[in-house]
Amino acid sequence: MQNPNVLTGAEIAGRKALVIGFKGTSEEHAEENLKELESLSKTLGLTVVMSLLIRHPDPVYPATYIGKGKIQEVKKTIQQLCCDLIIFGKELSPVQQRNLEDFFGVAVIDRTVLILLIFGRHAHTLEGKLQVELAQMTYLLPRLSGSYGKLSKLGGTIGTRGPGEQKLEVYRRRTRERIRILNKRIEEIEKHRAIIRASRQRQNLPVAVLIGYTNVGKSTLLNSLTHKQDAVVDNALFSTLDPLTRIVYLGERSYCLISDTVGLLSSLPHHLIAAFRATLEELKFSNLLICLIDATGFNIEKQIKTVEDVLEILEIRDKARITAFNKIDHIDEGELNVLKRRYSDAIFISAKTGEGLDILKDRIKRTVEEYASFKC
Repeated sequence: MQNPNVLTGAEIAGRKALVIGFKGTSEEHAEENLKELESLSKTLGLTVVMSLLIRHPDPVYPATYIGKGKIQEVKKTIQQLCCDLIIFGKELSPVQQRNLEDFFGVAVIDRTVLILLIFGRHAHTLEGKLQVELAQMTYLLPRLSGSYGKLSKLGGTIGTRGPGEQKLEVYRRRTRERIRILNKRIEEIEKHRAIIRASRQRQNLPVAVLIGYTNVGKSTLLNSLTHKQDAVVDNALFSTLDPLTRIVYLGERSYCLISDTVGLLSSLPHHLIAAFRATLEELKFSNLLICLIDATGFNIEKQIKTVEDVLEILEIRDKARITAFNKIDHIDEGELNVLKRRYSDAIFISAKTGEGLDILKDRIKRTVEEYASFKC
């Protein structure tokens, strides 16, 4: 049975949304973050009627995140455009979210909720669904008071509690219990994965894992390397949440297992990364990381930093890795030459056309052979 507290994107798909991003030290990065927020919104099926880029408050207003003057400006825009939903590019506290909804008179969600809703839509296997629900429950727990804070609270004498408070405690207790159950079931998945890894080790097959920003083409690359089409490919953010491992022939009687992983996104909250530990742990136990970068117009430095941040959280920055720039069929020769000069150790490929894949397989083969020699 579907947990009543689990977030779902079905109810807000098609609604008109106002997207709000924030200016930081770099105007260019702020514009890119705003476009990314728009893409996330469209992935969920929302109609973005307007995007606003406003100055980040310094310091942040504890009760509302933004100041009263900016609230009045946004409220006027909401009324003019008949918006149903406001999406903030920064994570809001439960109090800030509740207060903003009171001021605006429409639903307010932040970037984290948007990601959670997309996760919920794209999780298909039991493992993926469990990890998504854990992330959602962890997010919802401190916000239950916002959902039920307006329930009646009676308290005529010391030690008595009103029905609202009692109901809130029940929901909190049920949510904590559900989180405990989810963690236990995910631990069982981790044990099952450990058995599978032990079997792989007995077969003496090296393991490489694809890692990179969301929508950089990891699933397309896995399909191209295996000459299969069983990895889900979609031109949308977070189209892959469920890990997939396939055997790849590298040439000269050499084979390697390659796993696809959930796409990354900059500034992912730690509790989201923690919820997907059963998937991301494949990175820890791999022999090689294949860091895939989108060579098209998106901020390359941001992609690389996001990968580095996650590897640091997982404490695996020193693991052997290959950097591959994908989608070179979408850039001109001049842009490609600039990238080659700047990232001289990287490999440049097109997972779609197959260009550069032989070079990539040869690099994988040599790297895992070096690992095997070092291990001996």
